[in-house]
Amino acid sequence: MKGKEEILDMLHKKGKELEIPAGLDPEWMQETLKEHERKQYFRKGRLYPALAAAASFCLIAGLLLHIHSLGLLSPEELPAQTETEDLLPEETITPVNPSEEQEELDLPEMTYEEIYARLSETSQFQYEITKGAEKDGALYYEAADLAMADSAAFRKMERTEEAGTEAAYGKTNTQVDEVDEADRIKNDGRYLYQIAKKQTTEEDGTVLEKQGIQILDTKDGLKETAFLDGFENPEEFYLWQDLLITIENKYYDTLLPVEAAKKGSFAEDLAICGDGREKVYHEISIYDITDKSSPKKQKTFTLQGAYESSRISEGYFYGISRFTAEPGEGEKDYDAYIPTIDGNRIQAEKIYCPSYVDGPGYLVLVSIDLSNPTVFVDSRAVLAGSGTYYVSQNNIYMSHYQSVYEIEPESEGTVYDSTKLLRFSYLKGHFYAQAEGEIPGRVESSFSMDEYQGKLRIAATVQEYQCRKVTDDRTGEDIGYDYGESKETNALYILNRSLDTVGKVEGLAENEQIRSARFLGDMGYIVTFRQTDPLFAIDLSDPQNPKVLGQLKISGFSEYLHFYGENQLLGIGMEADEETGQEEGMKLSMFDISNPAEPKEQSKLNLKDYNYSEALWDHHAVLIDTTENLIGFEAEGSNGGAYWKDYLVYAYEDGAFTQKLKIQTKTDDRTWYRTRGTFIGETFYLLFENGTAKAYNRTTGALVEELK
Repeated sequence: MKGKEEILDMLHKKGKELEIPAGLDPEWMQETLKEHERKQYFRKGRLYPALAAAASFCLIAGLLLHIHSLGLLSPEELPAQTETEDLLPEETITPVNPSEEQEELDLPEMTYEEIYARLSETSQFQYEITKGAEKDGALYYEAADLAMADSAAFRKMERTEEAGTEAAYGKTNTQVDEVDEADRIKNDGRYLYQIAKKQTTEEDGTVLEKQGIQILDTKDGLKETAFLDGFENPEEFYLWQDLLITIENKYYDTLLPVEAAKKGSFAEDLAICGDGREKVYHEISIYDITDKSSPKKQKTFTLQGAYESSRISEGYFYGISRFTAEPGEGEKDYDAYIPTIDGNRIQAEKIYCPSYVDGPGYLVLVSIDLSNPTVFVDSRAVLAGSGTYYVSQNNIYMSHYQSVYEIEPESEGTVYDSTKLLRFSYLKGHFYAQAEGEIPGRVESSFSMDEYQGKLRIAATVQEYQCRKVTDDRTGEDIGYDYGESKETNALYILNRSLDTVGKVEGLAENEQIRSARFLGDMGYIVTFRQTDPLFAIDLSDPQNPKVLGQLKISGFSEYLHFYGENQLLGIGMEADEETGQEEGMKLSMFDISNPAEPKEQSKLNLKDYNYSEALWDHHAVLIDTTENLIGFEAEGSNGGAYWKDYLVYAYEDGAFTQKLKIQTKTDDRTWYRTRGTFIGETFYLLFENGTAKAYNRTTGALVEELK
């Protein structure tokens, strides 16, 4: 039996070896404490330093009690419980489950009427009030609600194995691991799914088009097993286990409630204003596709406003939409300015009004438990403008660009445009307001943001102005401000949990704009452009002191960056004249980043016959599989009235791009149909938006089968 002193010495040593949980890390606790001091508020059960001490006490006390049970220590030698009680005032002692999130952003709860008053402070809402009488029944489209943000939510296709088969197949790749994203096509290793527009001819010769989700079976021949029709404007969809989740923007005319009900719009759930305006809403529908030949709709959720973005994480659907408030008949006309989800107004206590409210727009967050998709698990509405969204494994970041012309400056001098930021954490279908912040500049896409080790890295193009006050020459009265001289630079900011800037690199590439960005671990890569394409490699290992390690100037620019194997970075973009910046067709670049201080363009391929591709602005349109060595996208070209469109597939072999497939996709009637590519095993599939499909041998390029 060991002596007491030896036991205590062992406990002391073991205590030093214990790994501190992330939530009790001293740096994290210090940051949280500073955040609370800055906001000057204390919330019940959120005294992290005290809880850390309590947790440490419980850990050591538990060990000591275990030793006491073995008869090694006497009761007198156990630490007194009062040491912990002294750390926590009685009113703050509450059980805390470390697996649950808590609200951290101190946003005041408001009544509907108080929200109306906040909205009335904005110029756009005031404008709606004054112009209300001018609408005189004319058809009116809500342009703000039609914004489809987050267009750069990119997917690649990667090798994945289906249970019971060894064949690789194209699977939607996401910006963040384990956070799924919606797309217009899906592939589960046997069945292919796509949004399609199919035309049928009636007996009288009338041609009708129906939109829906097409399901194709690839086993024993390519064939259609089902077509889910009845859609007006399907945006994108998900596969999750045996469920198919569709998202569709739709419209209803407020003067035609009967017709709207017939089309299945809002039926009786919406207030009909009777002013002849067409309004936007969207539906999220859940289908059981256990039987692929007979999908069954389980539930349709209806939300006012336009769908913008979504994710699926750990079996929960998280949606973001945009709703524009209107004055209506006044503050008691709640349906005019409060978002409605599934026929119910969002509760006032779930509507957040940040410190800034610069317009009548809401961002609406909803969640659905896909194991029981019958009701919304949670919902939130935020008075904030739409913009770019980035979703990590734990947080939803919402950004909104604000020009200097939109806000009154506080004084003369240097001013910047800015991006407002909001962070909501999410867990098991619930949302938690965490932080709001701001950076100078505007954000290009979701790939300009990245979360790493609790920090948000964000790249932005910054417009700087010299602001001066303008006065009346006769009276000397101040009549406004003038923004004369301006310059454009680029920057990378690192923000903490509270969205305070802790590190930054500024002044990059004056008079150029960020075209693409990508982050990997402690490195960030940014491409800017004016006449040439500088690729900046930035060391982020010290968040307080990020620094540019190297830069490479080449012709053209990359619209999308993708890590392609070890120490390689693929760029897809446009070639351009180095003197004039005039675009000269598409190009592929492969950068060698083995030495970030000296990045090199290892190889490039000029595609001068193609001057446009959906892949340049919608990353869903790109197929990239680094394991199978596939790079695919549809590209278009034109010259002297001639027009062509092909699907191109490349591999990167022996330091060069090698073309594997080139398939004409232009239809004879020149109808605008999108084409997507995917693969299963050694078969490459082209899915045409008109409902046709083709299968090719990946090795020989030979056409194997065609579905017309």
